[in-house]
Amino acid sequence: MTKGSPPAKPFVKGDPRINRAGRPKVGQTFAEYVRNFIETPPDDPKRRAIIETMMMVAAKKANQGQYQFWEAIMNRAYGKVPDKVEMTQEEKPDLSKLTEDEIKTWMQLLEKAKSQ
Repeated sequence: MTKGSPPAKPFVKGDPRINRAGRPKVGQTFAEYVRNFIETPPDDPKRRAIIETMMMVAAKKANQGQYQFWEAIMNRAYGKVPDKVEMTQEEKPDLSKLTEDEIKTWMQLLEKAKSQ
C-alpha cells in the first residue's frame, strides 16, 4: 500500500475483482519447447541444420568424454531418470537345518554384530 492510498478492502462473495480463472497461461515451458523441437519432423532446411549441428556437437562432446551436454538435453526433453534404490526386507534364514550348537553360535554372532 502506498502512502495516501485508501485501505484495501477484503474480498466479499460475488466481488467482480476475484479472478476465478487464475493467472493466464504464458506459453510453452522450456521442456515442451525442447520436446516439440526434437520430435517434430524438420521440414525447414534451417531447422534441419540446427538439429544436425546440435547432434554433431553432442556427438563430438561425447567422444571427448563430456556426456553432460547430451544428458542435459535429454533430461530437459524427457525428464530425469529416477535414481531410486529399492530395498527389500531381509529374508529370514531357515534354522531348521542347523544343529543346536550352530544356532547358538549364530545367535552369538548376531549379538556381536549388533553391539559393534
